[in-house]
Amino acid sequence: MNAKRLKKKRAPILPKESLQNRAKRASVPQMSEAEEPLYRKVVQTLKREILGGRYPVGTQLPTEGELTERFDVSRHTIREALRQLRDDGLVTSRQGSGTTVQPLGSPHHYVHQIASIDDLVMYATGTQYRAEASAIVTADARLAERLGGGAPGQKWLRIEGYRYGPNRELPICWTEVFVHSAYAGVGMLLGRRPGPIYGWIEEQYGERITEVEQLLRACPVPDAIASTLQVEPGSTVVEVRRIFRIGSGAVAEVSFNLYPAERFTFSMTMRRARS
Repeated sequence: MNAKRLKKKRAPILPKESLQNRAKRASVPQMSEAEEPLYRKVVQTLKREILGGRYPVGTQLPTEGELTERFDVSRHTIREALRQLRDDGLVTSRQGSGTTVQPLGSPHHYVHQIASIDDLVMYATGTQYRAEASAIVTADARLAERLGGGAPGQKWLRIEGYRYGPNRELPICWTEVFVHSAYAGVGMLLGRRPGPIYGWIEEQYGERITEVEQLLRACPVPDAIASTLQVEPGSTVVEVRRIFRIGSGAVAEVSFNLYPAERFTFSMTMRRARS
């Protein structure tokens, strides 16, 4: 009787890991799911140092690069840590100006620090706009004047809702936005993407916002939004109107933001032009 011999399959021979690489890999701490994210450890350290006086109110934290080197983590980790510190109300950040320690005040008070188009990006990224309604409207003479002198009969995408700060249930302001009908397709991105609406116009239509005209005025709060803003009917709000123009000078977007006056502070830094 001839028995068939079954050949055993040999496992593939893999290159041996060097002792040096094995030791290096073993020395790197492996984070389990239960361990705390790295950015939280950075937050805890910086928070202790801020509250302990190492970084007094009004001073700046080290740069992202310096923090990256100090904590030996990625720049993304440092940015997440700084975002959490902003959410906790310990610091404020402005593009080109670094991160500044701020006093612990009322969590409902809002300081308006927008002096450039880049600051608008920071503002939109650090807050959340919750649109509650949108519709295409035709401007009559009154609305055309309100939008900065546009022609009656033009169609606009009108969006309204409330803007909220990080970890806040009380809205910062009520916002009404009018987008020219040529760019009304950005309405499909509402609730799906973060960032400013004018940024969506630039990305989706290849336009570039080159000018933003900003006007502040005091006015009575509309009765319909008084309760949500938690202000008395008829009380004063600060209206910030922004007109966004593309390179040709045409208006692409107009926004109206109503802030409760007692919770609003406007801050602007002006520098002398270099000769």
